[in-house]
Amino acid sequence: MGIRNSEAEYGSLAKALHWLVAIGIFALLYLGIEQSGMERGDEKTYIRFVHGSIATVVLALMTIRIVWRFMGTTPAHPATMPAWQTMTSTLVHWGLYVVVFFQLAAGAMVVATGGKGLPVFGFFSIPLPVAESRDAHEWWEGVHEFMWKPLAALIVLHVLGAIYNHFIVKNDVLKRMTIGVK
Repeated sequence: MGIRNSEAEYGSLAKALHWLVAIGIFALLYLGIEQSGMERGDEKTYIRFVHGSIATVVLALMTIRIVWRFMGTTPAHPATMPAWQTMTSTLVHWGLYVVVFFQLAAGAMVVATGGKGLPVFGFFSIPLPVAESRDAHEWWEGVHEFMWKPLAALIVLHVLGAIYNHFIVKNDVLKRMTIGVK
């Protein structure tokens, strides 16, 4: 398997980006839910710092991922896949891209309108050219707190689709993003 995608399967870079982003998103969902009910304090501040740092890395990885996707080919849907499944798969994938970027952007706006830069694990922070604003901060916080729900729904559809194709239909859709097609 090479670094680039082929007509049959995803290349090693696309696979690595997919799984790193997936791990990052699961960590972000966990940390976001974990800190949501906490009282203000050192523990919540620390969790938010880690959450923000992971989000900054995921944003960079997602940006690389989408650029990489447009730079080459992507494996076609199996010829035996019904049109409604092809359309659903395409909508879920693009929905994931849009919602992930929107969620990451909303989180970045929460940080920026709060007067801070995007953290990167204490090494440095990335300032955004956004004015500090309590009203904007609260608005973006509401958007960010809401958007995890459609993100979670799309993730569930994505995972169920992969499981359905692997175990019920028994095609190579999941193998193309994991162990490879034989």
